[in-house]
Amino acid sequence: MIIIGRMGEEELLQKISRGHGSLVSYFGYVRRLAHGRKVKGMKCEEKENSRKIMEEIEKEIRKLYPVEDVLLYHSVGKVDVGELLAAVLVSTVHRDEGFKACRFGIDEIKKREPLRRMDIFEE
Repeated sequence: MIIIGRMGEEELLQKISRGHGSLVSYFGYVRRLAHGRKVKGMKCEEKENSRKIMEEIEKEIRKLYPVEDVLLYHSVGKVDVGELLAAVLVSTVHRDEGFKACRFGIDEIKKREPLRRMDIFEE
């Protein structure tokens, strides 16, 4: 499942299937410092191919790891320091493949940059 929008952790946790044995999640937040400068927030904009990139990552996770369910999330709009920016949740039978799949998911989101992200720095 791909979600591009604005949701909180609890809402995302409600959307992933459970009961398979393991649920591994990664929640990434806007940090206070970037490139040695204080950050007020971040602006995230969907690109023309944002959803396609996220769908490709989901397909690769499903191909590489024995997952039961996958949820990839990215915020849009202005996201303040400490607010949820991106998340990966995977439901698996065993924790080892869950950790590996989750790590792969967030690493690929960072690498492929499906959304345009711009830091908003303090003056």
